[in-house]
This record gives sequence, C-alpha cells and structure tokens, in this order.
Amino acid sequence: PHSTTPHHITLPPHVLPFACYLLRHCSNTHHTPPHHTTPRYTALHQTALLCTTPHEMAVTRRAHKKGGSEGGDAPSDAVDALAAEADAKAKAEAEAASNGTHEMSKPKTKFQKLAVRFVTGGMMAAVLYIVVFHVGHLGVAVALFGITGGLFKELVDVGYSEANTERALPFYRSLQWAWFMVSMSAAYSLEALNAPLNLTSFLKRLPFLNDTAILKFVPMVLDARQYHDYISFLGYSVAFIVTVLTLKEGHYKTQIHILSFTVLALSLFVVQMKMAIFNVFHGLFWFLFPLLLVAVNDTFAYFSGFTMGKKIITGVFLTLSPNKTWEGFIGGGMFTMVAGWYLPSLLSTKWLACSYSDIADNGLDQCVVASHFISDPGTGIAPVQYHGLVLALFASVVAPFGGFFASAIKRAYGLKDFATMIPGHGGFMDRLDCQFLMAFFTWVHLTTFVAPVTPFERAAQLVSSLSPDEQAKILAMITP
Repeated sequence: PHSTTPHHITLPPHVLPFACYLLRHCSNTHHTPPHHTTPRYTALHQTALLCTTPHEMAVTRRAHKKGGSEGGDAPSDAVDALAAEADAKAKAEAEAASNGTHEMSKPKTKFQKLAVRFVTGGMMAAVLYIVVFHVGHLGVAVALFGITGGLFKELVDVGYSEANTERALPFYRSLQWAWFMVSMSAAYSLEALNAPLNLTSFLKRLPFLNDTAILKFVPMVLDARQYHDYISFLGYSVAFIVTVLTLKEGHYKTQIHILSFTVLALSLFVVQMKMAIFNVFHGLFWFLFPLLLVAVNDTFAYFSGFTMGKKIITGVFLTLSPNKTWEGFIGGGMFTMVAGWYLPSLLSTKWLACSYSDIADNGLDQCVVASHFISDPGTGIAPVQYHGLVLALFASVVAPFGGFFASAIKRAYGLKDFATMIPGHGGFMDRLDCQFLMAFFTWVHLTTFVAPVTPFERAAQLVSSLSPDEQAKILAMITP
C-alpha cells in the first residue's frame, strides 16, 4: 500500500465501459486523473486514460504542469508516462491505418472478414430468393413494413446509451415510438403512395369475406379514408404536446437533440420504404432490380478497393469513411453500369414484370407483360435496358452517399455498426443505407417515365371500388 511503483492493469472489454461511466459521472475531476501516485490511484490513472481521447490527455498534462508551477500538486510521473504511451499508441495506429499495416489490414484477418461477409451474404440472398419467388408481392410488402420498424429500433438504440444513461429523461423510448407511429400513419395515407391495386378485387381474394360483406366493407373503408388525415393530425398533436410537457430542466439541450435526431431518422426511411412497397405492387422487377444494382455496386466496390485500393489513386476519397477508396468507387460504378444494361433481360419474366393486380386477377400465364420489357426484333434491345442504365448511374453515383451519411452517424456516436444481428454486415441500417435513396429514385423514375398514372386510370380505380348503385349514379351523370 505504501509503494509508489506504477501497477499496470488490464481491464476486460466488458468492464471498461462501466469503469469509464464511473469516472465520468462520479469523479469531480471529469476526465482529469488524480495527482496521487499510490498503486490504487495509479490504477485509476490508467483507467481514466483508457477513457480519454488524445486531445483530453494533452489538456490533462497542461493542467498538471500549470498546477505544479503555481505551487499545487506536482504532476505525476506515472500519469505523464502513461499519457505519452497512449499518445504513441494512437499515433502508431493512425499511421498503420493509413499505410495498410494495421492489424485489420493483415491478409489473414482481411480474408477471414471476407469469408464471414460472403457466408452471411449468401444466407441473405437465399432469404431474398425465397421471399421474392415463393412468397410473392404480399410477402415482400409485409417484410418491408417490418424492416421499417427494425430500422427505427436500431436508430433509437444508437442514442439511448448516450442520451439516457442515467434514465433521467422521461418517456425516452415511448416518445420516439409515438413519433414513429405518427409518421407511419401519415406516410401510408398519402394518395400518391397508395399501392396500385384494386381494393374490391383484393378483398374478394380473402377467404373470410363473401361478396355481400365486401359490398358493405369497401364503401365503409373508402368513407373512413377521408378521416385518416384528421386522425393522423390528432396523433401528431398529442405527440407534440407530450414532448413539450416532458422537457426537463437541465436536459433541454439533450432532449431537443434527441427530437432532432428522431425527425432526421424518420425522414431517412419511412416514406422511402413506403415507396418501395409501391414499387413492389407495380411489379417485383422494380423492387428486385434496384436492390441488385446497389448490391452489385457495394460488392464490386468492396472487391475493387480490396484488390486495388490506393494503388492507382493515393488520395483520400472521403474522410467520413477512410476505408473507401477511389478505386473502389470507380470500379463499383463500372460493374454497376454493366449490370444495369444486362440484368433487365435476365429479370424480364412474367413473375417479376407483371403487376400484383394483373397476376392476381388474370393468373400468371395470362398476365400481360408491359411493352418496355419486350425486346425489339431488329436490335434485340428492350426499352427497359435504357431505364436500367439510368437507375445504374444513380446507384453508382448518388446512392453510395446514403452509406456515407450512415458512416457519419456511426462516427458521431463512436459505433462500428448500427447492430450486430447480421455477422460481418451489422444491422438493417448497415445493409440498407443506400437502398432508401434508390427506392426513392426508382419510384420517381417509375411514376414519371415508365408507367405514369393517368387521371383516367386513377378515376377507374375509384369507380371500380364503388357499389353498384353508386356506379349507376355515375353512369347516369355522364350519360347525355
């Protein structure tokens, strides 16, 4: 107990966060190690340094030296030695990361990581195949709806440990999920995003409804839809009032930060995932093809960077994501453009090209494939291939910035991945960060250039959902 020799300690990874928490929240020094040199305090010094950034270490040493010059406690040699050691280690890791000699850059480690990503990627591809080709449109739509909730949960968990460490913020999770429900209600009530299907025909295919019940149920649903926006606004008002009432003195800045992050998170994927569901009902091709383009870009960007990274262009591609290289970005884009031209010909089957309503009403054999999927007899080129090039260009140039933005969020919160559900890939957000922009652009391109909904088609959908008496009134109204 009376020795002043530094006793180095090694904290297990699962203990370090708790030790850092105690130092940050229970110490009056706030990141500044004590000035004692007994073994007990030397251990505390080391723990504090593990929790401290290099910048904070420099501030600590300056504070010690200033205290010594003013007649205070002399700076601890152990603290200075450990701080210098930590600085040297941080500098060495930074240099290793930049020149490719870091432990994670060793061939064995990189190939192990590649193997894990390959195996789990194959499993995800198998699940995608089963859902798309065996479950169908409704299965994909339900899966996307569920994934939307999973995405929001990951983003809620990102800020929970930092913003509500002491559980001082009331209704932290409840309020965020309330805002999620309000945004989902509003997004799924937008007429422009309504799935292109006939409500009456859809209900007739349900085994537990007969024709009499359908004739009563459809008008009731259509009448209730006019109140949907009002109900959504009431939910918005309640969530807003509760948010204001739960603002707690001393935590205003943190709570406003949480609210801002929640709004940002909801704007990233709620409407975009509803657009993806719209694309599904218009034809599974418009869901699967953009998804594959992003997957091709991500895969070949990884392999291009893996094999040629910084061998042609040594400059930094993007500081937000230091592992990204120019070779990866360009290589991924080139392969994606090739896929954008050739993949549509492989995916132009009736199951993928026909809409949900066409297959459900007429059967797979009798559904009519749209003209843009049919190749020209002279050139052998289908118009959808030109659309594929446009989507591929977007997937190569714009969609990756969704991933870069997700990297910025992870850096801000000190995360490697948003979740650990998918080994080697992270969570939903890690895998779908580029898909949100892609689904958005696909919906815009589809409804503008490929299959715009005309006023006649919109009116026909509404008339077909009316009761026979109401249809007769409309016929009488338009008949001279």
